[in-house]
Amino acid sequence: MTHTFDAGPATAQGRDPGAAEKVLLLLDSFARLTAAGTPPTFTDLVTASGLARTTTHRLLALLVRRQMIDYVDGAYRPGAALSDLAGASLGLPVDRLRATLLPYMVDLYELTRQTVSLAVLQGPDVILIERIRGSRRAHLHLPERVPAHSTALGRALLDAAHPVAATSPGAYPRDDHIDILLAEVRRQGVSTSFGELIPGVVCLALPVLDESRRPVMALSVSGRVRSMDLATVAKHLRSVTLTACLALLTEGR
Repeated sequence: MTHTFDAGPATAQGRDPGAAEKVLLLLDSFARLTAAGTPPTFTDLVTASGLARTTTHRLLALLVRRQMIDYVDGAYRPGAALSDLAGASLGLPVDRLRATLLPYMVDLYELTRQTVSLAVLQGPDVILIERIRGSRRAHLHLPERVPAHSTALGRALLDAAHPVAATSPGAYPRDDHIDILLAEVRRQGVSTSFGELIPGVVCLALPVLDESRRPVMALSVSGRVRSMDLATVAKHLRSVTLTACLALLTEGR
């Protein structure tokens, strides 16, 4: 969730931002820093927001209690309530979808032993809803919110919504062997990215469709390219995503 806040006029008039404005300013700073790809620390948020350290600490504690933001390993990340709010703005029952798809994410992780992500579109960005990874994958530090066109997850959703759009091959250092493998995966209809967010990390993604064949979420598998059998991962991703789509179609019937 991104709010635009212009503190210039208030400063010029000598007016201190009110409590609500300070919260919006802090959330705006949090969203911008998170979108850059690295979870912000307390110091990052103080610097970006321009708020006093005591004020920043008090507001962050409030946002953590309200589950808008989570504090993990010395940094702040989007919380469950913030993800739900993002889903609500899209008209999506995020909790139900997450609960339905989580078992399939677990299956996909067990099959690939790589990081599995579930995301939705919000405006021009793709937002993480759920992620499963083993302890050995934690060092990837994949961002929680990024421009959709720069990710396999985002392109999977965009391409499903607009089938005429071509999936970008991504920008990465040329490696003929990897190039051939990714080209083959793309020919099978799987969106890909390599090195666009983190050098050496490849991501494969597919959309999860509703009964009207509209993309509601996307599933992805990410990992270091040297540790992934791309063809096998793509096969598992297609199989699990198809099963998850069928589960959504039959849910409640």
